[in-house]
Amino acid sequence: MASVIEQSALIPVPTGVRVIASDLDGTLLLPDGSVGARTRRALDELRDSDTDLVIVTGRPPRWISPIVEMTGHRGIGIGANGGVVLDLADGQVLEVFSLDPDTALEVIDRLRHALPGAVFAVERSRPGARLAPTEGAAYDRLDSLPTDPTEFALGDGYRPRWPVPADTHIAPIEELVRFGDVIKILVRPGDDVSFNNDEFLSVGDDALAGLVEVTHSDPSDRLLEVSALGVSKATTLERVVARQGHGAREVISAGDAPNDLPMLFWADTSYAVGNAHPAVLSAATHVLPTNADEGVAALIETVLAQL
Repeated sequence: MASVIEQSALIPVPTGVRVIASDLDGTLLLPDGSVGARTRRALDELRDSDTDLVIVTGRPPRWISPIVEMTGHRGIGIGANGGVVLDLADGQVLEVFSLDPDTALEVIDRLRHALPGAVFAVERSRPGARLAPTEGAAYDRLDSLPTDPTEFALGDGYRPRWPVPADTHIAPIEELVRFGDVIKILVRPGDDVSFNNDEFLSVGDDALAGLVEVTHSDPSDRLLEVSALGVSKATTLERVVARQGHGAREVISAGDAPNDLPMLFWADTSYAVGNAHPAVLSAATHVLPTNADEGVAALIETVLAQL
């Protein structure tokens, strides 16, 4: 566990770093979701080096295009907590690691027993799907649900945090998962539940142990994120960098939330931003300045200075 927030000049980095794997929200991005000027400069310089950036985010494909434009990053990305591999230059989904329909139905059944009143939504994608061109296109339009797998499907009673069009397709969650291509199930508790997101995650873990992977990415938002068993940011990151001939020794990872823990544990050297969840601060080998202070930019600058 790192015990102090390290200043840019003091950030320890190993030699031979070939890949920087960074989360987005709460980590590389500013608190308002934008890219800071220092971060953009660092990313521009990194692009001209021998060290690669891999964006590893919980965001689904439909929320990726705005980040590509803000960061200028055109390499490989990993989305949906490891559920998809993305070609950011070409704007399409390369690989998908989805839940099979029977498992998805079992998830719903178990959580309804453990969390009466729980409501559900699904993220769907398949190889070859194109990334939504704008943030506006990320809204939950499901005019032809079976034929448009890049969309977000709402189950009965599920209330997202953002406005949705009046013609959004809403259906029983059992209908939605039977179409397949589900890369992530989203779960919200009923209105009468008062526990926080960590307590919510504990209930989900107990109910779904051995069936799927369960995590959350925002302590302020009571939302569980469910992926196929064995699918995490770590497993997909390992797969991606292995194709480049790299392993955990050549990769450094940075994150802020419980969904980042697998890749922080996997990489030999890991970093939590100063605003991270307590579990992340405990797990990381080093602590950076906060995302508001552009801690990941400081990390990139330090790596570049050693090249």
